[in-house]
Amino acid sequence: MGIISKLNVVNQMLLSSGENLVSDLLNTSGIDTAMAEVILEQASLDFQMRGLANNKFLRKMVTQANTNYLVLPTPDSDEEGVISADLISDHLALNGVDRVNTRLQSIGGPLRLWNTTDDTDVFISGVTYYVEIVSKLVWENLDTPSQRAIQATAVRNYQVLTQGDEVTDMFLSNQETIFNARGRAADINDKDRNIFSSGDAQQRQRNIYNYDPSRIRFWTQI
Repeated sequence: MGIISKLNVVNQMLLSSGENLVSDLLNTSGIDTAMAEVILEQASLDFQMRGLANNKFLRKMVTQANTNYLVLPTPDSDEEGVISADLISDHLALNGVDRVNTRLQSIGGPLRLWNTTDDTDVFISGVTYYVEIVSKLVWENLDTPSQRAIQATAVRNYQVLTQGDEVTDMFLSNQETIFNARGRAADINDKDRNIFSSGDAQQRQRNIYNYDPSRIRFWTQI
């Protein structure tokens, strides 16, 4: 999706520290290139963790027939894996009072949701669950504003770790602020949000006790 190549970003990182540019990202490029790639991958992960318009989606799920696990989908060719997964739909725990909260679990089986409230990875069969998944996209599938924002952060981090020049860091800090703002603005525009219906918080502002006769308060006038 984006037009900025990973090679171009790495060269910008090297340039910020006054180092020689490279023509490829093969293993023969040197230790500085490998360090730059590690910093770039971390910056990309940090930027995508909050969820973007093109890496965050809602999945309708049911349990597996043989295990009753809520197994997360296998990443496609344009994804590197699952960053986070949250159970959005409301379900009561076994005690009938608490809301089911979840986390990711990969030990002893496939990547799946773990019910932290009941301390189990077994969910009720025949129930529909809605899970919000944030995936890590490969660099080439990020849009250009996101790529540019990640580049600004990676360039600054690389310069600080390798040179630590304060004047250069001030300049790169301003660049990072500008392009992060542009990246977030582009993402908000892609999500088509407005002041009347927007934000992840609205999805969570649900009362799981609606229409529960046992919790209706009866008031009597004295």
